[in-house]
Amino acid sequence: MDKDLRRLLGLVRDACNAWPGNKRDLEAAMGVGHGRLEEMFQGHPELRVRHLVDLARLLKVRPSDFLRLGYPEDEIAAPRQLEEWIGEPQPPKSRRKALAFAPEQEARLRELIQEELAKRTDESDFERSNAAVGSRKRKAVSKSE
Repeated sequence: MDKDLRRLLGLVRDACNAWPGNKRDLEAAMGVGHGRLEEMFQGHPELRVRHLVDLARLLKVRPSDFLRLGYPEDEIAAPRQLEEWIGEPQPPKSRRKALAFAPEQEARLRELIQEELAKRTDESDFERSNAAVGSRKRKAVSKSE
């Protein structure tokens, strides 16, 4: 294992030890099986980005802090930033906002909904009426027998 990875794993260990909560909760938050945290500090299983991100969320710190502190020489030596290569990152896609209707479209849509509801109400009334008539006929037939 190279010295940089060893330093990063030591930093992750220090962060885990600084967390005041339960070790099982820490393992669960990082997605590491129970009892596997110490093994991860030794390099098996390998530390993954998701482990760093999950730990950062738990500690309420930036995930980039782990790389910044774990690789300080590379942080200082880098003359450029990633944004110079790829541009500014776009915000995550959020749910689509509902499209606004023009007033005349909204009025027409309301009319259609009201007409459809009226049809269904009329159909329900008709079905109830038929059910009641059928019930009265059955009662009349059974009385005559």
